[in-house]
Amino acid sequence: MANIFAILTAIVLLISGIVAWKNFPESSEKAGKEGVGYKGWILKRKNMETALKNQQNRLAALQKELEETQTTLAEFNADNEVKTEENAAQKEKNEDLQAEVAAMEAEAKAKQAEVAEKEDSIKEFGDVDQVLAELTQLQSDLRQIELDLTEGEANRADLEAQRAGVEASLANVRKRIGWRVSGETNPEAVTKIRSVYATLGFVILAGGDNLGIVKNSTLEVVRDNEVIARLKVTTVEAKSAAADIIPDSVVDGESVQVSDTVRAAQKAASPEPEPVAVPVPAPSPDPLDADPLGEPEPAQPEPAQPDADPLGEPEPAQPDDADPFG
Repeated sequence: MANIFAILTAIVLLISGIVAWKNFPESSEKAGKEGVGYKGWILKRKNMETALKNQQNRLAALQKELEETQTTLAEFNADNEVKTEENAAQKEKNEDLQAEVAAMEAEAKAKQAEVAEKEDSIKEFGDVDQVLAELTQLQSDLRQIELDLTEGEANRADLEAQRAGVEASLANVRKRIGWRVSGETNPEAVTKIRSVYATLGFVILAGGDNLGIVKNSTLEVVRDNEVIARLKVTTVEAKSAAADIIPDSVVDGESVQVSDTVRAAQKAASPEPEPVAVPVPAPSPDPLDADPLGEPEPAQPEPAQPDADPLGEPEPAQPDDADPFG
């Protein structure tokens, strides 16, 4: 019995040792295997918790990276839009530049063709250096000609001015000669009486040949725009003249005085021309042929009497000493 009990005790101890060996990781090859025994399940749980935590950490890192990527993507999209606009503008600019380059290339080709044509034309002249020397000489000659022309233009302008002055002088001389030939004073001449010699019947004028006063011409003495006397020029000097007072030309109650205005005699207005008398047959005694208005016959005008002129105009046949205003 004791042996049996000992054997049983040994078996129980063996089984307990085997169970203990299986539950203790250091004592078995399967001690670190997950899901085997209590500790295996504890280890599996820990491994799962560690894996979960690692996955959570990785997820958090991935989420952070995703957020950063989204931010970077937004920035990239914004930058991409700007770049797209810049690319569009640059594309348009490139197109303009391409068109400009094409135009310049076309112009360059035209210039090349022109240069080739010029070179062909230059070949006809022979040595280019000689032609250039001749052109240089021609340019120098042209500059000299331009200088000569400029000097000539200045001389011509001076000559034109001198000619204008001479022509003005000639015109003045012609006028003076015309006045002297006609015996009439310059119609625009106006001067003053410098001295009066009433007892001797003449005056001295403040102007003479310089104003175009002509010897033997008739002048008028004017006061308050009225002619009060007439003068006959007897002597003409450069800047003075002597003139006789025409008898019976002085207006009644007036006398020629110093500083009175003297002017050239104004030509009387020409009277209206009378109708030309047309010869007609002798008037018929028949009363029907008589003038019904009783007007005088135009062929037999009545002679105009000086005193009967209602307008007071001078008659052209009146002598110089007659009153020009009737």
